[in-house]
Amino acid sequence: MNKSLHRFYLSCAAAVSLLGASSFVQAQQPLAIADVHVHYSHDSVEMTPPQRVIEIMRAASLKFALVSSSDDNGTQLLSKLAPDLIIPGLRPYRRRGELSTWFTDPGALAYVEKLLATNRYASLGEFHLYGDDANLEIPQRIVELADQYNLILHAHSDAQAIDNLLALNPNVKVLWAHAGFDSPDEIAQMLTKHDRLWADLAFRGEVGSGGLDESWIKLFTDFPDRLMLGTDTYTPERIFYIPEQASSAREWLKALPDEIAERVAWKNAHDLLMPVWLANRDSDGMAAAGSPSASCEIADNDTAGTAVVMGGDLSVKIQPQSAIDVSAAFAVQLTLCGNDLRDTEIQLDATMPKHGHGMNYTPESTVTTHTDSQLSVRFDGVLLHMPGTWQWQVNVVRAGVQTALTHDFEIQ
Repeated sequence: MNKSLHRFYLSCAAAVSLLGASSFVQAQQPLAIADVHVHYSHDSVEMTPPQRVIEIMRAASLKFALVSSSDDNGTQLLSKLAPDLIIPGLRPYRRRGELSTWFTDPGALAYVEKLLATNRYASLGEFHLYGDDANLEIPQRIVELADQYNLILHAHSDAQAIDNLLALNPNVKVLWAHAGFDSPDEIAQMLTKHDRLWADLAFRGEVGSGGLDESWIKLFTDFPDRLMLGTDTYTPERIFYIPEQASSAREWLKALPDEIAERVAWKNAHDLLMPVWLANRDSDGMAAAGSPSASCEIADNDTAGTAVVMGGDLSVKIQPQSAIDVSAAFAVQLTLCGNDLRDTEIQLDATMPKHGHGMNYTPESTVTTHTDSQLSVRFDGVLLHMPGTWQWQVNVVRAGVQTALTHDFEIQ
Protein backbone atom coordinates (compact mmCIF):
# COMPACT_ATOMS: atom_id res chain seq x y z
CA MET A 1 0.00 0.00 0.00
CA ASN A 2 1.43 3.40 -0.97
CA LYS A 3 1.82 6.09 1.70
CA SER A 4 -0.90 8.38 0.26
CA LEU A 5 -3.47 5.62 0.28
CA HIS A 6 -2.44 4.59 3.79
CA ARG A 7 -2.92 8.17 5.02
CA PHE A 8 -6.34 8.25 3.34
CA TYR A 9 -7.43 5.09 5.19
CA LEU A 10 -6.17 6.51 8.48
CA SER A 11 -8.08 9.76 7.92
CA CYS A 12 -11.29 7.84 7.17
CA ALA A 13 -10.83 5.70 10.27
CA ALA A 14 -10.29 8.78 12.42
CA ALA A 15 -13.39 10.42 10.98
CA VAL A 16 -15.49 7.33 11.66
CA SER A 17 -14.10 7.17 15.19
CA LEU A 18 -14.94 10.83 15.85
CA LEU A 19 -18.42 10.38 14.38
CA GLY A 20 -19.03 7.38 16.63
CA ALA A 21 -17.79 9.27 19.67
CA SER A 22 -20.04 12.22 18.79
CA SER A 23 -23.08 9.95 18.43
CA PHE A 24 -22.29 8.33 21.78
CA VAL A 25 -22.03 11.72 23.49
CA GLN A 26 -25.36 12.80 22.01
CA ALA A 27 -26.98 9.57 23.16
CA GLN A 28 -25.72 10.17 26.69
CA GLN A 29 -27.12 13.69 27.05
CA PRO A 30 -28.85 13.88 30.46
CA LEU A 31 -32.58 14.41 30.74
CA ALA A 32 -33.30 18.14 30.87
CA ILE A 33 -34.55 19.40 34.23
CA ALA A 34 -36.55 22.49 35.14
CA ASP A 35 -36.05 23.57 38.76
CA VAL A 36 -39.04 25.64 39.86
CA HIS A 37 -37.98 26.27 43.45
CA VAL A 38 -34.75 28.23 43.69
CA HIS A 39 -33.96 31.12 46.05
CA TYR A 40 -30.91 33.38 45.81
CA SER A 41 -31.40 35.56 48.84
CA HIS A 42 -29.21 38.31 50.28
CA ASP A 43 -27.01 35.96 52.30
CA SER A 44 -26.61 33.64 49.32
CA VAL A 45 -25.48 36.61 47.19
CA GLU A 46 -22.84 37.38 49.81
CA MET A 47 -21.65 33.76 49.85
CA THR A 48 -21.79 32.75 46.17
CA PRO A 49 -21.29 35.14 43.21
CA PRO A 50 -24.06 35.08 40.59
CA GLN A 51 -21.66 33.83 37.92
CA ARG A 52 -20.96 30.77 40.05
CA VAL A 53 -24.68 30.13 40.58
CA ILE A 54 -25.25 30.14 36.82
CA GLU A 55 -22.31 27.76 36.38
CA ILE A 56 -23.87 25.39 38.92
CA MET A 57 -27.22 25.48 37.14
CA ARG A 58 -25.67 24.83 33.75
CA ALA A 59 -23.56 22.00 35.18
CA ALA A 60 -26.83 20.44 36.35
CA SER A 61 -28.15 20.68 32.75
CA LEU A 62 -31.08 22.80 33.87
CA LYS A 63 -33.35 23.89 31.06
CA PHE A 64 -34.52 26.80 33.19
CA ALA A 65 -35.12 27.74 36.83
CA LEU A 66 -37.86 29.70 38.58
CA VAL A 67 -36.00 31.95 41.03
CA SER A 68 -37.43 34.08 43.85
CA SER A 69 -35.36 35.73 46.55
CA SER A 70 -35.31 37.72 49.77
CA ASP A 71 -34.65 40.44 48.75
CA ASP A 72 -35.32 40.62 45.00
CA ASN A 73 -31.77 41.73 44.17
CA GLY A 74 -30.50 38.15 43.84
CA THR A 75 -33.21 37.24 41.36
CA GLN A 76 -32.46 40.30 39.25
CA LEU A 77 -28.71 39.57 39.24
CA LEU A 78 -29.28 36.06 37.91
CA SER A 79 -31.91 37.14 35.42
CA LYS A 80 -29.67 39.79 33.88
CA LEU A 81 -26.72 37.40 33.74
CA ALA A 82 -28.61 34.49 32.14
CA PRO A 83 -31.99 35.58 30.71
CA ASP A 84 -32.21 32.30 28.78
CA LEU A 85 -32.04 30.32 32.02
CA ILE A 86 -33.84 32.34 34.70
CA ILE A 87 -37.56 32.92 35.11
CA PRO A 88 -38.03 35.52 37.88
CA GLY A 89 -40.55 35.20 40.68
CA LEU A 90 -41.26 37.86 43.32
CA ARG A 91 -41.26 36.97 47.02
CA PRO A 92 -42.94 39.38 49.47
CA TYR A 93 -39.92 39.03 51.80
CA ARG A 94 -37.36 41.83 51.98
CA ARG A 95 -35.10 39.83 54.29
CA ARG A 96 -35.11 36.37 55.83
CA GLY A 97 -37.35 36.08 58.85
CA GLU A 98 -40.49 37.66 57.36
CA LEU A 99 -42.25 34.44 56.39
CA SER A 100 -44.55 34.53 59.44
CA THR A 101 -45.26 38.30 59.38
CA TRP A 102 -45.51 39.41 55.73
CA PHE A 103 -49.27 38.80 55.45
CA THR A 104 -50.01 41.37 58.17
CA ASP A 105 -47.25 43.83 57.20
CA PRO A 106 -48.31 46.79 55.01
CA GLY A 107 -44.62 47.39 54.28
CA ALA A 108 -44.31 43.99 52.64
CA LEU A 109 -47.31 44.74 50.44
CA ALA A 110 -45.87 48.14 49.46
CA TYR A 111 -42.59 46.41 48.58
CA VAL A 112 -44.41 43.99 46.26
CA GLU A 113 -46.42 46.72 44.57
CA LYS A 114 -43.32 48.84 43.99
CA LEU A 115 -41.39 46.01 42.35
CA LEU A 116 -44.33 44.95 40.20
CA ALA A 117 -44.41 48.47 38.80
CA THR A 118 -40.76 48.35 37.76
CA ASN A 119 -39.77 44.72 37.07
CA ARG A 120 -41.29 41.75 35.28
CA TYR A 121 -42.05 38.35 36.84
CA ALA A 122 -43.82 35.07 36.16
CA SER A 123 -44.93 34.33 39.74
CA LEU A 124 -45.77 35.85 43.11
CA GLY A 125 -44.06 33.81 45.80
CA GLU A 126 -42.86 31.53 47.11
CA PHE A 127 -44.71 32.78 50.19
CA HIS A 128 -45.76 30.99 53.39
CA LEU A 129 -49.47 31.13 54.23
CA TYR A 130 -51.72 28.78 56.19
CA GLY A 131 -55.42 28.22 56.82
CA ASP A 132 -57.71 31.20 57.06
CA ASP A 133 -54.79 33.65 57.00
CA ALA A 134 -55.29 33.46 53.22
CA ASN A 135 -58.46 35.50 53.70
CA LEU A 136 -56.71 38.41 55.42
CA GLU A 137 -56.58 41.76 53.67
CA ILE A 138 -52.96 41.58 52.43
CA PRO A 139 -53.20 38.05 50.96
CA GLN A 140 -56.43 39.09 49.25
CA ARG A 141 -54.58 42.00 47.70
CA ILE A 142 -51.76 39.65 46.63
CA VAL A 143 -54.30 37.52 44.78
CA GLU A 144 -55.69 40.66 43.11
CA LEU A 145 -52.17 41.60 42.01
CA ALA A 146 -51.59 38.11 40.65
CA ASP A 147 -54.68 38.50 38.48
CA GLN A 148 -53.79 42.06 37.48
CA TYR A 149 -50.19 41.26 36.51
CA ASN A 150 -50.80 37.77 35.06
CA LEU A 151 -48.80 35.99 37.76
CA ILE A 152 -48.88 32.46 39.13
CA LEU A 153 -49.13 32.21 42.91
CA HIS A 154 -46.33 30.07 44.41
CA ALA A 155 -47.73 29.11 47.79
CA HIS A 156 -46.05 27.23 50.64
CA SER A 157 -49.38 26.38 52.26
CA ASP A 158 -51.60 23.74 53.73
CA ALA A 159 -54.60 22.44 51.80
CA GLN A 160 -57.00 24.80 53.55
CA ALA A 161 -55.05 27.89 52.48
CA ILE A 162 -54.87 26.57 48.90
CA ASP A 163 -58.66 26.18 48.91
CA ASN A 164 -59.02 29.74 50.18
CA LEU A 165 -56.59 31.26 47.68
CA LEU A 166 -58.27 29.64 44.70
CA ALA A 167 -61.70 30.69 45.99
CA LEU A 168 -60.64 34.34 46.08
CA ASN A 169 -60.33 34.70 42.31
CA PRO A 170 -61.52 32.48 39.44
CA ASN A 171 -58.58 33.42 37.20
CA VAL A 172 -55.49 32.76 39.29
CA LYS A 173 -53.38 29.62 39.12
CA VAL A 174 -51.41 28.22 42.07
CA LEU A 175 -48.15 26.33 42.14
CA TRP A 176 -48.25 24.43 45.44
CA ALA A 177 -44.78 24.45 46.98
CA HIS A 178 -43.60 21.04 48.22
CA ALA A 179 -47.06 19.70 47.28
CA GLY A 180 -47.97 20.77 50.80
CA PHE A 181 -45.71 18.04 52.22
CA ASP A 182 -48.82 15.88 51.85
CA SER A 183 -49.06 12.20 50.91
CA PRO A 184 -49.65 11.11 47.31
CA ASP A 185 -53.31 10.34 48.09
CA GLU A 186 -53.84 13.78 49.65
CA ILE A 187 -52.08 15.49 46.75
CA ALA A 188 -54.29 13.59 44.31
CA GLN A 189 -57.41 14.77 46.16
CA MET A 190 -56.33 18.40 45.83
CA LEU A 191 -55.37 18.11 42.16
CA THR A 192 -58.73 16.46 41.46
CA LYS A 193 -60.53 19.20 43.34
CA HIS A 194 -58.74 22.12 41.64
CA ASP A 195 -57.92 22.30 37.93
CA ARG A 196 -55.98 25.54 38.54
CA LEU A 197 -53.52 23.84 40.88
CA TRP A 198 -50.05 22.47 40.11
CA ALA A 199 -47.47 21.17 42.60
CA ASP A 200 -43.70 21.18 42.95
CA LEU A 201 -41.82 18.42 44.76
CA ALA A 202 -39.02 20.52 46.20
CA PHE A 203 -37.42 19.13 49.36
CA ARG A 204 -39.43 15.92 49.04
CA GLY A 205 -36.52 13.50 49.39
CA GLU A 206 -38.89 10.63 50.14
CA VAL A 207 -40.32 10.74 46.60
CA GLY A 208 -37.51 8.73 45.05
CA SER A 209 -35.58 7.56 48.08
CA GLY A 210 -34.92 3.86 47.62
CA GLY A 211 -36.87 3.88 44.37
CA LEU A 212 -40.27 5.20 43.38
CA ASP A 213 -43.03 3.35 45.22
CA GLU A 214 -46.44 2.52 43.78
CA SER A 215 -48.29 5.40 45.44
CA TRP A 216 -46.06 7.97 43.75
CA ILE A 217 -46.12 6.14 40.43
CA LYS A 218 -49.93 6.22 40.56
CA LEU A 219 -49.90 9.95 41.31
CA PHE A 220 -47.62 10.71 38.37
CA THR A 221 -49.66 8.43 36.11
CA ASP A 222 -52.99 9.95 37.14
CA PHE A 223 -51.72 13.55 36.95
CA PRO A 224 -48.92 13.52 34.35
CA ASP A 225 -49.33 17.25 33.58
CA ARG A 226 -49.51 18.74 37.08
CA LEU A 227 -46.28 17.88 38.93
CA MET A 228 -42.78 19.31 38.62
CA LEU A 229 -39.37 19.41 40.29
CA GLY A 230 -37.54 21.79 42.60
CA THR A 231 -34.59 21.97 44.99
CA ASP A 232 -35.55 24.73 47.48
CA THR A 233 -32.30 26.59 48.13
CA TYR A 234 -33.65 28.14 51.32
CA THR A 235 -30.15 28.43 52.83
CA PRO A 236 -27.00 29.63 51.03
CA GLU A 237 -25.26 26.24 51.00
CA ARG A 238 -28.23 24.58 49.28
CA ILE A 239 -27.35 26.35 46.01
CA PHE A 240 -24.72 23.63 45.65
CA TYR A 241 -27.38 20.90 45.96
CA ILE A 242 -28.94 21.80 42.59
CA PRO A 243 -26.84 19.33 40.52
CA GLU A 244 -27.33 16.59 43.12
CA GLN A 245 -31.08 17.16 43.11
CA ALA A 246 -31.21 17.03 39.31
CA SER A 247 -29.09 13.87 39.19
CA SER A 248 -31.24 12.15 41.81
CA ALA A 249 -34.43 13.06 39.98
CA ARG A 250 -33.08 11.61 36.74
CA GLU A 251 -32.60 8.30 38.52
CA TRP A 252 -36.05 7.93 40.07
CA LEU A 253 -37.77 9.30 36.96
CA LYS A 254 -36.55 6.15 35.17
CA ALA A 255 -39.34 4.28 36.97
CA LEU A 256 -41.89 6.23 34.89
CA PRO A 257 -42.72 5.93 31.20
CA ASP A 258 -40.44 8.18 29.15
CA GLU A 259 -43.21 10.60 28.20
CA ILE A 260 -44.35 11.11 31.80
CA ALA A 261 -40.76 11.36 33.05
CA GLU A 262 -40.04 14.14 30.57
CA ARG A 263 -43.21 15.97 31.52
CA VAL A 264 -42.32 15.87 35.22
CA ALA A 265 -38.68 16.71 34.52
CA TRP A 266 -39.36 19.94 32.62
CA LYS A 267 -42.33 20.03 30.26
CA ASN A 268 -45.00 20.65 32.90
CA ALA A 269 -43.02 23.58 34.25
CA HIS A 270 -42.47 24.89 30.74
CA ASP A 271 -46.15 24.69 29.85
CA LEU A 272 -47.24 26.42 33.06
CA LEU A 273 -44.56 29.10 33.35
CA MET A 274 -43.19 29.91 29.93
CA PRO A 275 -46.32 31.38 28.29
CA VAL A 276 -46.81 33.60 31.36
CA TRP A 277 -43.18 34.70 31.41
CA LEU A 278 -43.01 35.45 27.69
CA ALA A 279 -46.16 37.55 27.94
CA ASN A 280 -45.10 39.43 31.06
CA ARG A 281 -41.48 40.21 30.28
CA ASP A 282 -42.43 42.18 27.14
CA SER A 283 -45.41 44.09 28.51
CA ASP A 284 -45.60 47.88 28.85
CA GLY A 285 -42.71 48.67 26.54
CA MET A 286 -40.27 46.14 27.93
CA ALA A 287 -39.47 45.00 24.36
CA ALA A 288 -37.86 48.35 23.67
CA ALA A 289 -35.44 47.70 26.51
CA GLY A 290 -34.03 44.65 24.78
CA SER A 291 -36.48 41.78 25.23
CA PRO A 292 -38.04 39.98 22.28
CA SER A 293 -41.31 41.35 20.93
CA ALA A 294 -44.64 40.38 22.48
CA SER A 295 -45.77 39.12 19.06
CA CYS A 296 -43.96 35.89 19.90
CA GLU A 297 -46.50 35.11 22.62
CA ILE A 298 -48.95 32.23 22.31
CA ALA A 299 -52.30 32.36 24.05
CA ASP A 300 -53.47 28.86 23.05
CA ASN A 301 -50.93 26.06 23.28
CA ASP A 302 -53.32 23.14 22.74
CA THR A 303 -52.43 22.35 19.12
CA ALA A 304 -49.75 19.69 18.77
CA GLY A 305 -46.44 21.21 17.73
CA THR A 306 -47.34 24.74 18.85
CA ALA A 307 -44.76 26.31 21.15
CA VAL A 308 -42.62 29.30 22.06
CA VAL A 309 -38.97 28.40 22.59
CA MET A 310 -36.16 30.67 23.75
CA GLY A 311 -32.44 31.00 23.22
CA GLY A 312 -30.47 33.93 24.59
CA ASP A 313 -32.25 37.14 23.52
CA LEU A 314 -34.24 35.26 20.87
CA SER A 315 -37.65 33.67 21.07
CA VAL A 316 -39.43 31.86 18.27
CA LYS A 317 -43.10 31.00 17.96
CA ILE A 318 -43.73 27.72 16.13
CA GLN A 319 -47.31 27.59 14.95
CA PRO A 320 -48.77 24.86 12.69
CA GLN A 321 -51.51 26.40 10.59
CA SER A 322 -53.77 23.35 10.99
CA ALA A 323 -54.03 20.15 13.00
CA ILE A 324 -51.19 17.72 12.26
CA ASP A 325 -52.26 14.46 10.64
CA VAL A 326 -49.83 11.67 9.78
CA SER A 327 -48.70 11.78 6.12
CA ALA A 328 -50.77 14.90 5.38
CA ALA A 329 -48.99 18.08 4.26
CA PHE A 330 -49.53 21.22 6.31
CA ALA A 331 -47.98 24.65 6.81
CA VAL A 332 -46.00 26.01 9.75
CA GLN A 333 -45.53 29.69 10.57
CA LEU A 334 -42.32 30.62 12.40
CA THR A 335 -42.14 34.02 14.06
CA LEU A 336 -38.71 34.98 15.40
CA CYS A 337 -38.47 37.88 17.85
CA GLY A 338 -35.32 39.55 19.06
CA ASN A 339 -32.97 42.43 18.31
CA ASP A 340 -30.89 43.24 15.22
CA LEU A 341 -32.63 40.69 13.01
CA ARG A 342 -32.00 42.36 9.63
CA ASP A 343 -29.13 40.03 8.73
CA THR A 344 -30.92 36.88 9.89
CA GLU A 345 -32.18 33.65 8.35
CA ILE A 346 -34.36 30.98 9.94
CA GLN A 347 -34.64 27.32 8.97
CA LEU A 348 -37.10 24.62 10.04
CA ASP A 349 -36.66 20.86 10.18
CA ALA A 350 -38.39 18.03 12.05
CA THR A 351 -36.82 14.78 13.22
CA MET A 352 -37.69 11.72 15.28
CA PRO A 353 -34.70 11.52 17.66
CA LYS A 354 -35.54 8.01 18.89
CA HIS A 355 -35.71 6.72 15.31
CA GLY A 356 -32.73 8.66 13.96
CA HIS A 357 -34.49 10.12 10.92
CA GLY A 358 -36.29 13.25 9.82
CA MET A 359 -38.82 14.32 7.23
CA ASN A 360 -38.92 12.77 3.77
CA TYR A 361 -39.76 16.07 2.09
CA THR A 362 -38.24 19.55 2.16
CA PRO A 363 -40.84 22.28 2.74
CA GLU A 364 -40.89 25.52 0.77
CA SER A 365 -40.28 28.70 2.72
CA THR A 366 -41.72 32.19 2.20
CA VAL A 367 -40.66 35.25 4.21
CA THR A 368 -43.81 37.12 5.28
CA THR A 369 -42.30 39.73 7.63
CA HIS A 370 -38.71 40.88 8.12
CA THR A 371 -37.94 43.86 10.34
CA ASP A 372 -35.19 44.70 12.80
CA SER A 373 -37.10 42.98 15.62
CA GLN A 374 -39.18 40.30 13.89
CA LEU A 375 -38.76 37.69 11.17
CA SER A 376 -41.77 35.62 10.09
CA VAL A 377 -41.44 32.73 7.64
CA ARG A 378 -44.14 30.37 6.37
CA PHE A 379 -43.10 26.79 5.57
CA ASP A 380 -45.46 24.97 3.20
CA GLY A 381 -45.43 21.26 2.48
CA VAL A 382 -44.37 20.07 5.94
CA LEU A 383 -45.19 16.37 6.20
CA LEU A 384 -44.65 14.04 9.16
CA HIS A 385 -44.95 10.46 7.95
CA MET A 386 -45.10 8.55 11.26
CA PRO A 387 -46.91 8.86 14.61
CA GLY A 388 -44.79 9.28 17.71
CA THR A 389 -42.42 11.83 19.27
CA TRP A 390 -41.15 14.46 16.85
CA GLN A 391 -38.80 17.35 17.45
CA TRP A 392 -38.92 20.72 15.73
CA GLN A 393 -35.41 21.92 14.95
CA VAL A 394 -35.21 25.64 14.32
CA ASN A 395 -31.85 27.02 13.20
CA VAL A 396 -31.37 30.77 13.42
CA VAL A 397 -28.40 32.31 11.60
CA ARG A 398 -27.89 35.92 12.67
CA ALA A 399 -24.87 37.81 11.35
CA GLY A 400 -23.16 34.48 10.76
CA VAL A 401 -23.81 33.16 14.28
CA GLN A 402 -26.02 30.07 14.60
CA THR A 403 -28.53 29.40 17.38
CA ALA A 404 -30.34 26.05 17.51
CA LEU A 405 -33.76 25.83 19.19
CA THR A 406 -35.79 22.65 19.63
CA HIS A 407 -39.24 21.58 20.80
CA ASP A 408 -40.52 18.00 21.27
CA PHE A 409 -44.15 17.12 20.55
CA GLU A 410 -46.38 14.12 19.94
CA ILE A 411 -48.61 13.24 17.01
CA GLN A 412 -51.01 10.34 16.98
